[in-house]
Amino acid sequence: MLRFIHSSPTMTKTTPSDHLPRAKPSFGRRGVVFASSLFLATLLAGCASEPVKPKPVKLVAPPAGKLSQKARQEQRQAILKIRISTLNQLYKLKPLTRMEIEQAAGYGVFEINGLNAVLAETPGRGAVQEKRGGRITYMRLARTDVSPGVAVRPYWQVLVFSDPQRLSQFVASGSPADASRDPSIKVYKLDEKGVSMQADWGARYFRDPDLN
Repeated sequence: MLRFIHSSPTMTKTTPSDHLPRAKPSFGRRGVVFASSLFLATLLAGCASEPVKPKPVKLVAPPAGKLSQKARQEQRQAILKIRISTLNQLYKLKPLTRMEIEQAAGYGVFEINGLNAVLAETPGRGAVQEKRGGRITYMRLARTDVSPGVAVRPYWQVLVFSDPQRLSQFVASGSPADASRDPSIKVYKLDEKGVSMQADWGARYFRDPDLN
């Protein structure tokens, strides 16, 4: 004889939350994008508040009076070339000056470049040669009889020295601003108008530190 055993189903108590769908994890692709955007915004805010300051550039000026051997030779040759052309022009316009220079203690040829030569930074340049020994001294010229801003037209000077002692002093230490009052120095001026005696001029002569 078979016996049937009836079992009553177990009743499970449910809560309202059990019927709600489970929330999916929120940190996915959207979370990564949000975090990246937040980091970028923070970085930009920091850059805006603290701008990057450029490092100062140190400018080193070349030492004064320092030329390479090649540059020194080129400038010397340029001055000597101008000297030859100026003397040839002087001899052509005034032939008697050839004998005068041959009998002199020495002579100098200067080119005033047409710039404002009142400052020593923009002088004319030239060379003075002593007949005794044939030594050549390269010198500069600065005009002292012109006002700042006044343009000076290009011209050339030929200085003729009759006194050997005065010539030696001239090449050793230059000249004062009133060198035109020295009776032992005769000056010829050459320009587009020709040649003339320059009896009164304001200029200061000094040794060229780059070429001697």
